[in-house]
Amino acid sequence: MTPLKGVTVLDLGIITAGAATSALLADLGADVIKIESPTYKDPFRIWVSSSPQDRDKLSPHFGATNRGKKALAVNLKEPEGRDCFLRLVARADVVVENFRRGVLDKLGIGFEALKAANPRVVLASISSQGETGPDAMHVSYGSTLECVAGMAWLLGYDDGRPTVSGVDLNYPDQVAAIFAAGMIVSAVHAVENGAEAVHLDLSQRELTSFMIGDSFANPEAVPARGNADPRFALQDCLKAADGRWVALSVREADAVAHPHVGTPTAAAEWIAARPADEAVDALTAAGIAAAVAATGVEILDAKPWSTAMIETPDGAILKGTPFDIGTPHADLVAPVFGGDTVEVLERLGGYSREEIRTLIERGIVAAPETAEAAE
Repeated sequence: MTPLKGVTVLDLGIITAGAATSALLADLGADVIKIESPTYKDPFRIWVSSSPQDRDKLSPHFGATNRGKKALAVNLKEPEGRDCFLRLVARADVVVENFRRGVLDKLGIGFEALKAANPRVVLASISSQGETGPDAMHVSYGSTLECVAGMAWLLGYDDGRPTVSGVDLNYPDQVAAIFAAGMIVSAVHAVENGAEAVHLDLSQRELTSFMIGDSFANPEAVPARGNADPRFALQDCLKAADGRWVALSVREADAVAHPHVGTPTAAAEWIAARPADEAVDALTAAGIAAAVAATGVEILDAKPWSTAMIETPDGAILKGTPFDIGTPHADLVAPVFGGDTVEVLERLGGYSREEIRTLIERGIVAAPETAEAAE
């Protein structure tokens, strides 16, 4: 099943939020064109490490959020580049962006300009704080968003320190991408049934708060408590004799029936005296919820998923898609910078080879091999 077959997406997304949204749209069958500038590439392309030996390596993060896309390089800061983009908008269906608020209008490609070029366009703006409000213009990252959304408060420990998930997870970006993809599919469906152009405003802060919104109903009753849960006599992760960690949740009744795990001290001593697998087998046999805390390597070896992780032709493991619609990924390779510039301009923009060659020579667009690209 390819629900977005025939839908063209112009992807202005960088890093995670916007690019990951468009990756999900590609999973659903859309023709996604990643747009970068000859003077500015998506920073995720080189988001590997600060080591000199990694300087030229393609980041796996970029591979995961851009697989299956085409790539166009056009300078939107130049009038000719803006006109080129709007020419593509006229024949596209969706534009996705996660720039700082006001950037699209400054470039001359805000919603009104997009709507003038295509009265049926869907613009999805994914931002940290949304289009409006006192914090709309603030620079934000996943860590700061988790704090202002309340997530760091909820995940904190009883010493009062807020806890963030870290740059490798960046939870608000993941949440926004999934919600945004769903909203875009709905908007495309509405436009196909006669609706006018629409501007979708998706705030990472609001969506993160929404996911944990039940905790705000009585915030004083949800103190920062680490792994603990007041509904259980004990809930925690404890280290076993072999150095692995055992997660367990012990109900009050189980604490009475099995005193060796009835208190944090007793449970820690009992688990520390045996290997993790042995501890988990004994606990589950007694009806207590327990599991070994798997490492990333163990999860990769077990492969307990259908589509959440994918393997590229060269053997690289990448984050996949959160849904399984029965259609395998057609292309798992991330695009080369500007690799499809000529093809996109010719097919979607209706440019002639001579016009494309002129744009390349003027630095408005770029292709990997500009000398031969427009021949």
